[in-house]
Amino acid sequence: MRETVESVVIAFILAFLFRAFEAEAFVIPTGSMAPTLMGVHKDLECAKCGCPFRISASEEEDEYAETFRALMADGRRDPDTRRRAANDLAARDVVGGICPNCRYPMPMDPQTDDGGKYPTYKGDRILVAKFPYDFSDPDRWDVVVFKYPQTANENYIKRCIGLPSETVIIHGGNIYTRKEGQDRTIERKPADKVQAIMQEVYNDDYTQPSLIAAGLPPRWQPLDAAGGGWQTLEGARSYKTDGKGESWLGYQHRVPGYSAWQQFNKAGRFAAPDEEIPPRLVSDFYAYNAGWHRNFRTGPEAEAQGLHWVGDLILECDVTCEPAGSGADAEVVLRLIKGGRTFDCRLDVVNGKASLAIDGNDLGATADTGLRPGKRHTVSFANVDCNLLLWVDGTLVEFAGSTNYEPLEVEIPTTDDLTPARIGSRGAAVTAEHVRLLRDVYYIACQYTPERPVPAMSDYEINVPGLLANPRDWPRAFAALRTVEFPLAADEFMMLGDNSPRSADSRLWKSPDGQAEHFVKRDLLVGKAVFVYWPHSWDRIPGTRIPFPFFPNIARMKFVR
Repeated sequence: MRETVESVVIAFILAFLFRAFEAEAFVIPTGSMAPTLMGVHKDLECAKCGCPFRISASEEEDEYAETFRALMADGRRDPDTRRRAANDLAARDVVGGICPNCRYPMPMDPQTDDGGKYPTYKGDRILVAKFPYDFSDPDRWDVVVFKYPQTANENYIKRCIGLPSETVIIHGGNIYTRKEGQDRTIERKPADKVQAIMQEVYNDDYTQPSLIAAGLPPRWQPLDAAGGGWQTLEGARSYKTDGKGESWLGYQHRVPGYSAWQQFNKAGRFAAPDEEIPPRLVSDFYAYNAGWHRNFRTGPEAEAQGLHWVGDLILECDVTCEPAGSGADAEVVLRLIKGGRTFDCRLDVVNGKASLAIDGNDLGATADTGLRPGKRHTVSFANVDCNLLLWVDGTLVEFAGSTNYEPLEVEIPTTDDLTPARIGSRGAAVTAEHVRLLRDVYYIACQYTPERPVPAMSDYEINVPGLLANPRDWPRAFAALRTVEFPLAADEFMMLGDNSPRSADSRLWKSPDGQAEHFVKRDLLVGKAVFVYWPHSWDRIPGTRIPFPFFPNIARMKFVR
């Protein structure tokens, strides 16, 4: 008996020691780190294009919802109080969301539609390693768990953006830092962080020919070019060129809004697509934030298109290419455009060499990619944080020579930014499939001050309706973007959420006396987020209707980057 008791006691002691000093499990409550980490949410599949996506449902499980549930369950309350609580609780139900691919505002009210098949799931469960910060400081871009400075008994999770003894500057969606006596420099994310943070703008695999036939403009279209052209195949999901001369395929960000979809629902067609669905700049739209509640059925959530221009893009596709003739000059070009400047990755079809150029000027960076004629390869080209990156078949390509360039003081888009991603062929027969466009996270330049206790979550000093589709307004609006600065002392860190429009992070904190307090002290750090060990489970075997309680969601288990 004594040995048994001793064994149990020692096991408990070891468990508590492990939890205190080694690792601990946490549940993500909100969507401030979405889509890297999910809070309380719903998993949806678009009824028009079939694209899977997630929307926040935190309002259904927050402290107000718990209060209303308690009032409803309290038998001592009068019937009117319980009825009002039930109505207030129902008003917090998420009853619609916007597809990130085709932007269809998808209703799913369980009281009126078939929305009951979309349950609300708890947030991701993650493992947090505590020992890394016992011996060293967090690295920039680490995902960190820490005690909220104002209460010190509530755990928060954000990404570490600012390090001690520097000033963090947010401008144009980017992070800059400045040390005492030095000029500001842009902070570039490592390649693995770029892959972790990037968010999908458009996935051509979910293009629906029936919607295009009904007047929805295709996003990828052949561009006029002498001597050759691209053909659209397989219901606008793949593209091919014979390589005679130079030809280009271009992306235009044509996203139908709520009114355009209302017209489609009535008439079965988009009435005036060139007027209602004009090309616009790629924005910081978050499908995760674009759900709406029962009392906002046609409210602002249903009109969400994103406010800010995001010029840092990633172009990904599967390419199969070979020389069109007997000549040795044959190449595929992946082109990204930002602020009117062109950023090219040139892939030699014959020898597989890659080279980089800006505005036609060679950067002097070259690499062997392993790309071979006649074989299919997945290529991803990124222009993020003034750094050019290339992946081939999932492997980062190491260039001989610098791939960085210096940022402009002021970045203003031009009409070329209305076709910001292009695939070109020069003397090469090319087939492009599974084409995706992704974007970088955009950090909004806002901050709490005693004079402005509720700052607008916007970078604009000038309010221009419909800005992203109106080139004439771009010079004055983008020349006046807001810049904010956050100085950090020794042992102070700045933490921001990946979901910048919906993150109560360092930008917005205040001290008990009402002063700005945008930092986390070293002694409040808990640990580094390591692994999503239990995203919400499925209640059936995936791909079937066969019930299977707690079937693990293996596809979303991952290391946190």
